[in-house]
Amino acid sequence: MVKDVHEHPEHLAKYRKKYKNVYPFSDGIFKMLMANEAKPQRTVKFLNAMLGLNGRKAIKTYTLGVPENPGVLNDKTAIFDIYGTTQAGEPVLIEVQQTFNKLFVDRLIYYTGRVVSRTVKKSQDYKLPHIYVLSLLTENQFPKEPNTYLHHVQIVRNQCIFYNKLDIYLVEIEKFFAIDKRTPPSKRETTDRAEMLRLFRDVLEENEIQEEKLKKLLDKDFMKDVSLVGYTDETLLNEVDGMTNIIYEKQGSYLQAKEDDALAMLARNYSVDDIVAITKLPKQEVVKLKRQAAKELEMA
Repeated sequence: MVKDVHEHPEHLAKYRKKYKNVYPFSDGIFKMLMANEAKPQRTVKFLNAMLGLNGRKAIKTYTLGVPENPGVLNDKTAIFDIYGTTQAGEPVLIEVQQTFNKLFVDRLIYYTGRVVSRTVKKSQDYKLPHIYVLSLLTENQFPKEPNTYLHHVQIVRNQCIFYNKLDIYLVEIEKFFAIDKRTPPSKRETTDRAEMLRLFRDVLEENEIQEEKLKKLLDKDFMKDVSLVGYTDETLLNEVDGMTNIIYEKQGSYLQAKEDDALAMLARNYSVDDIVAITKLPKQEVVKLKRQAAKELEMA
């Protein structure tokens, strides 16, 4: 649909008649829904559910910060989807990843590094705040783990937590839907996170949602805010342009294509040096791919 509207903007009217809800995970729409300054508790409820925080660890207030961190000299600018701090001064970074991308972890670490570096000023010590990162993945980023949609990442040393003030949560949304669908109702996950994701599935499938459920998980106005009626054609077309013209996505896709080419050449017994010359990949990357392919062949 996005590609069609990008190529034929006049087709937007047709989709307005066909659908009643907007797609909630495009960058701009997600910000409008989940970083609404007039409805701060919506963001708080969303974060507590997705990060699994409750009791004393629960976020009580969330203050939105400047989403753009300009680069210095030749550094890249970091533009966060949503950035803010909790009542304890703990930064929380929310990012939505639209497509499978070889560089998404690199980008996430870079963005997190920018958050870390700007918390310490001259003459201060290096005591860092607890930082939470929530990455919502709308595509299957870990295809070799079909039964795991939640990935809680921490810095470990010898299998023990080495630094406990950085929590990264990677949530594969479509994979959760698939797991939920094939799991018997009596055995389905009952966490607030699961219920929140089911609410978004209902939005995507345009199912009716009880007002009590809305009020408990987010707020009673949420369905009104995802209704297509509330968005101008200009806003929707801008979202379409953004989703079809992202340099970062193209870079990752290009890298993935080169690695796929390298794997195909390895299967045809090309030498490492020849593959490097053709694909322009670093030699260590090709050697790594060769070892990986050999290991997978051995396991098969």
